[in-house]
Amino acid sequence: MSVYVIGPFQLNAERLSLMRDGKQVPLGPKVVETLLALVERPHEVLNKSALLDRIWSEGFVEDANLAQNVYVLRKTFRKHGCADPIETVPGRGYRFTATVSRLAYASPAHPHPRRVGAAIVAVAVIAASLVLAASTNLTQHKETLGALSENGVRMYEIGRYYWNMRTRDGAQKSFLYFSRVIDTDPYDARGYAALADANVTMGDYCYGTHTPAVYFARAREYIKKALTLDPDSAEAHAALGFLALHRRDAAAGLGELQQAITLDPSYGDAHEWYGIALLRRGQSSEGLRHLKIAADLDPLSVATIAWLDAAAYRDRRFSDAIVFSRQALELSPQRTDALRTIGETYEAQGNLSRALETFKRYGAVGPYYRPEAALLLAQAYALAHRMSEARAQLSYARAHASDVDGTDLIAAAAAVGNRNMSLDMVRRMRTHVSWMAIENAAHFDALQLTERNVVASGG
Repeated sequence: MSVYVIGPFQLNAERLSLMRDGKQVPLGPKVVETLLALVERPHEVLNKSALLDRIWSEGFVEDANLAQNVYVLRKTFRKHGCADPIETVPGRGYRFTATVSRLAYASPAHPHPRRVGAAIVAVAVIAASLVLAASTNLTQHKETLGALSENGVRMYEIGRYYWNMRTRDGAQKSFLYFSRVIDTDPYDARGYAALADANVTMGDYCYGTHTPAVYFARAREYIKKALTLDPDSAEAHAALGFLALHRRDAAAGLGELQQAITLDPSYGDAHEWYGIALLRRGQSSEGLRHLKIAADLDPLSVATIAWLDAAAYRDRRFSDAIVFSRQALELSPQRTDALRTIGETYEAQGNLSRALETFKRYGAVGPYYRPEAALLLAQAYALAHRMSEARAQLSYARAHASDVDGTDLIAAAAAVGNRNMSLDMVRRMRTHVSWMAIENAAHFDALQLTERNVVASGG
């Protein structure tokens, strides 16, 4: 038989099992087949379509199945104290980067184990998804899943996997799985709190066909149901805190998030949202601390890593900001906010050519991003002394002022030289809760635009 050694693990190619210290690591057969395909050709980039054809030769599979298997493997290695051995090569596939040695060699006369048939696929998917609960670092948090049925746990974990991407497709898929949690466990608060999170995401990112207010109203109803079933639901209190922050009630929002963390210190999303709230209030070091806690609890949370890059950028840790941004894009290429952070970091480092290139990519993602990208381009062009192009971008952004961030509009106006416009906006925003965030934004360093400018001008 063929046995591959990967650090402390032994991978048996014929039995499709992964062992450590003589004990089998609980992974579904398709997850192990994914690992075997990568391990057999280490350091080579394996095309996604080729992997799908090999692992699911019976067909009827989506790219998301492969991504989920890779996600499970990464979590498994991290759980056992190993570095992530799987590299995502954007637009191509995956590469196994860890050292691999082979203990024994199978006889050519022995055929490769027979591929499981379509009837077993469902069992394989169940096993693969169940390992999400077994292989996570959120030990205390996952213990509360004991109240859910086995099928409820499976649906909840798959739903969380998709929801954590914070993409349109991920949020929509999470609805399906969280609804199934309620179907199987209608008297457990977990499914209702999860559906509240899904609705919050749809409203916050403007993903759905309804207005954000509709999704937020639905979220509140699900939160009420969850708290009726379990007044100590950390998930429900965290979602309630997020909604309060969204309506600019900072005291209520921070209070609910603190309560969620007290109820369950291992609930990563509560730490993430609390950290974001602190960042927006200008409390960068404390916000960064909570985001790091969230990342330690779930090191593969795309949303947490994407916010870590923003926190590192705001803290002038530019190398870390680029590393975190690239990690977020590797896990989810649709995280365009990470692309923006990369561009802003290049600009702060003085690499204006790469900043302009990145902001153009950001604007090309879709019409929704074009006005904001115009502001970013306006400032970068101005810093590069390309003023006609800077003014053109600022003009476009001002024509879409309702679709852009006020702080970016201030920065762009100041960079282009429209002092009256920038100072007027500063006067209006200096009492706003986001003013501390404005003062701490790295792209204001080069402009020297702080509240002192307003005071000096008699504002």
